[in-house]
Amino acid sequence: MRNSPSKKIEAACIILAGGQGKRLTPDKPLLEINGQPIIERAASVVCSVFEEVLLVTNTPEKYEFLGLPHVVDERPGYGPLMGICSGLGRIAHEVAFVCAADMPFLNEEIIRAEFLELGAFDIVVPYPRGMPEFLHAFYRKRCLPAIRENLDADLFKIEMLTDRCKTRRLNEEWFAGHGWKERVDQAFTNINTIRDYRRWTEQGEEKTGPEPGEGSAQRSGASGPDVLRSLAPGVLQEIRQTLIDQETAYQHKSAEEEFASLWTHSSRVGRIAHHVAKAEGWDAEPALLAGLLHDIGKFAHGRYHEDDVAEEEEAAQFTERILSNTVYEKWAPTINQALLSLYREEKDVSDLGRVVYDADRLDKLGYMGVAQFFAKNALRRHFLDDDMMIRASIELTYAHHAPDTLKTATGRALAEERSSRTRRFYTGLLEEWTKLGLGDFNIREEDIEGIACVLVVPRVCGCGGRLDLESDIRESVKCRSAVVRYRCAACVLESEFSFCLPNVKGLPRRREREWP
Repeated sequence: MRNSPSKKIEAACIILAGGQGKRLTPDKPLLEINGQPIIERAASVVCSVFEEVLLVTNTPEKYEFLGLPHVVDERPGYGPLMGICSGLGRIAHEVAFVCAADMPFLNEEIIRAEFLELGAFDIVVPYPRGMPEFLHAFYRKRCLPAIRENLDADLFKIEMLTDRCKTRRLNEEWFAGHGWKERVDQAFTNINTIRDYRRWTEQGEEKTGPEPGEGSAQRSGASGPDVLRSLAPGVLQEIRQTLIDQETAYQHKSAEEEFASLWTHSSRVGRIAHHVAKAEGWDAEPALLAGLLHDIGKFAHGRYHEDDVAEEEEAAQFTERILSNTVYEKWAPTINQALLSLYREEKDVSDLGRVVYDADRLDKLGYMGVAQFFAKNALRRHFLDDDMMIRASIELTYAHHAPDTLKTATGRALAEERSSRTRRFYTGLLEEWTKLGLGDFNIREEDIEGIACVLVVPRVCGCGGRLDLESDIRESVKCRSAVVRYRCAACVLESEFSFCLPNVKGLPRRREREWP
């Protein structure tokens, strides 16, 4: 979720996602507007406003991709008043903003202004169009006794609660006085009918500005192909051909069959790095070059991690050779220092190193990351099967940590949205896999030596026996790896897979090495 520049309110938000959707669909919070599920749009706003966010739903599996804590209704089927009761009973704060999961255009400014009206009241409810909006209102926990008594008496209308709790009503004049008369229609929109949904999907929402980190490059007219063409053709071709030659040599194929996956990845990372650097206000040209060169040592001499030489050290040699005697020669030391400092995990990583780090990881997040995961596995002759489901743990773990581990403000803002997309995709994929009888997996968080890993775990062995899981951290040349082992208690089958862990806080440092 996106971070707000304003201080968060010391209160909770309760999102109610328990409606039966009789007029539209039970899954209406998952309907998309401008390519984003309605509930994710709402969560994006409230997560930036409140210190605590809780989802009340009787179908939590549908919303796992949000990564939010949840609670089910104490008594399902009793309507939104029960949802408010269940939420207030679980939150840590004394005050909660309650909203519906089908409100795609929540307005942060209006929400903050409502909170300021709370004072000594128990409830603050807006009347923006003459009618109360009880699912865009603030409630204190001390309302709970009255709520429970009303539920026990089969008094399910939230409005009846205002007779027993001190209520502040914000009328149309209040909104007009703040200059928000024109915002009301959108800010309090619920998607209840097909007509509502079509209205907003066809009309779209008014854009008030660029997404964080996404505007500066577009305003300057920069785009991917234009950015690459800004480099001297000979240098760009040398980088491209070196990457292709090294990867092709590693694949042990004939000269007639070239492999260019590393080049396409590097060309994207270069452009993303250029974009991030511009958004941060830094020099974009070395960022473009560093992104193009960051992986050039990966398959050096047709090998991949076959000795104790880090690929970043190989990349430094290629960088010196390619940029020597060109107009970019001045950038070679800066680029090499940035790439090597990341590998050595130096505390003071340069701005250029931070940009390249973020660009590399952003290329592997969200829908782009999903596409690359399957393309890369197909290249390695790994196809859609149970093993690939398990290896999706790598993508989920990196997506889980990305918003906290990226090193620039632009990178973190871009990672927030893309992280939830990754989680949403794999949650849906595993649901289909299970419903079609292809396998039975669940997604769970596992603490491995203090590091949170999001694992795709088979529920049972193929023989039907119970699977026991063991995990550990192992050191390798490139990284510290999570090692996950499965053992079947019935047939004694054992399997293991490992993956490089993201560089998160608490991860043990690699052993020290002597550097040239």
